[in-house]
Amino acid sequence: MQTDEIHTAVVIVGGGPVGLCLANELAYQGVDYILLEQGEGRVYFPAGENFFSRTMEHLRRWGIADDFRRGNEFPPEMPRNIGFCTHIGGKPLAFFGGTSNAGAPREDPYSPEGGFFYPKKGFDPALRQAAEAKGGDLRYRTRLLSFSEDEVTGTIACVVEDASKGQYQIRCRWLAGCDGARSGVRKALGIHYNGTFGDGFNFAVYLKCPGLGNILNEMFGHPMAQVHTLFDERRAYLTSVDGRDEWRLSIYTKKIDDQVPEDVVRSVIGDDLPFEVLQAQPWAGHRVVAEHYRKGRVFLAGDAVHLRWPKGGFGANTGIGDAVDLGWKIAAVENGWAPVKLLDTYETERRPIAIRNTNEAANNRVLDHMIQPDPVLDEDSPAGEAARLSMNERLFALRLREFVTPGIQLGYRYRNSPIIVPDGTLEGPDDHMVYIPTTRPGARAPHVDLGGGTSILDDFGSGYTLVVTDPEIETESFLEAGRTLGIPVTAKRFADDSVRRGYEVALVLVRPDGHVCWRGEAPPEDADAVWEVVSGRRLQ
Repeated sequence: MQTDEIHTAVVIVGGGPVGLCLANELAYQGVDYILLEQGEGRVYFPAGENFFSRTMEHLRRWGIADDFRRGNEFPPEMPRNIGFCTHIGGKPLAFFGGTSNAGAPREDPYSPEGGFFYPKKGFDPALRQAAEAKGGDLRYRTRLLSFSEDEVTGTIACVVEDASKGQYQIRCRWLAGCDGARSGVRKALGIHYNGTFGDGFNFAVYLKCPGLGNILNEMFGHPMAQVHTLFDERRAYLTSVDGRDEWRLSIYTKKIDDQVPEDVVRSVIGDDLPFEVLQAQPWAGHRVVAEHYRKGRVFLAGDAVHLRWPKGGFGANTGIGDAVDLGWKIAAVENGWAPVKLLDTYETERRPIAIRNTNEAANNRVLDHMIQPDPVLDEDSPAGEAARLSMNERLFALRLREFVTPGIQLGYRYRNSPIIVPDGTLEGPDDHMVYIPTTRPGARAPHVDLGGGTSILDDFGSGYTLVVTDPEIETESFLEAGRTLGIPVTAKRFADDSVRRGYEVALVLVRPDGHVCWRGEAPPEDADAVWEVVSGRRLQ
């Protein structure tokens, strides 16, 4: 082992989207880190391509959202259309229109970004490139062997192994396990998942098939990003990986089962189209959330703390939300303006969101299994036509909620968080399909279009932002109370009526992650008390 010990503030274990987003958040906040990834960074099986508008807003904060939208791993102008049919080359049953990556910012009324459809094999390398461009220390082919916390020094000693350089030690103040469902960090901490494993099973094939897209497009009269079939109980569905020739084919199975991928592909697309199997694997869907997100100076994020059925794209997006929440709080402690107790609120805030999203994904699975194949659907007869009309209505009733999720994406709130100052107003409904913009404390601060492609969200930075919509209000004493405690805060004044309408009250305090932590029609009588709450100084 090397004798020289390396020091850093944070060690991130895992170079997937969650670990890479934590790296970008820490870089944005000015905190040094070392990321360890035991692989080379290559994505062998592309999945999880649906990225929420909230995720894209985080990328916007880091200044990289436009780079992703212009990326060539998926055609920017291709709409994310989803269809259902009896079988490939059969009869269409339902069509769910979608927006393109390029068009999403123009078409989403609630976000300056909108959603994003991009294969993981392109998304992860782009996140890596962004982190490295900011000077990040990312070490691939390097794995964590062990770690131990020293309570006296308040540090963690990590023994790591580089594939070419051998073993050495890194000492850090915080360790973040973003190392997935089989998380070695979680297991070392003795933290368990709570919930149900093996809710359902699939077999998936990653393939290349020129010409398949043309058949699907002709069936529906639109370019298709995903097509579901109701041919048999396997209910095969195809998802475009690159918008051209690469596809991911999934079938439902009764158990974890290795199958012959070529046979699976032929049974779905037929014998006429040539194809190449690139990768294949069985997988299971779960409904579990870890009992805890933290032990001492070690934290967990992403799949290391929550696993769900992949219906709705909640997985990576929930994990990226974890990374942002954890990242700004570590930065607050590292930069000296918040106590270590602030980090307790990471679990307090994020675990309920994981439970919410995991349950919604499980609900989508239940509704999905209420759709079953029927041979009548393929008949050229009045009975067949009637069955197809009935199935169309059933698909919209049961499956639309999986594809339209602004409430999940933007409407989550940090209820009962000890670093949020409640204002006594009634909380609105939490509907996964409906997003109602609000500045009620705990909610995401709403987007307001300021023209020229800019949003009020662009005025928020790495510290706190006081949004002022009444020009007559004096705010300096409130701001100075925060600055006296070393808390970074700036005021942004807006005369635009649209901002006043969107922000509801005269003063709205937005914290570093873009969530409202206090609001009022006038500065608080006890400004110190507000700052002590939102910075975690009141935590016991």
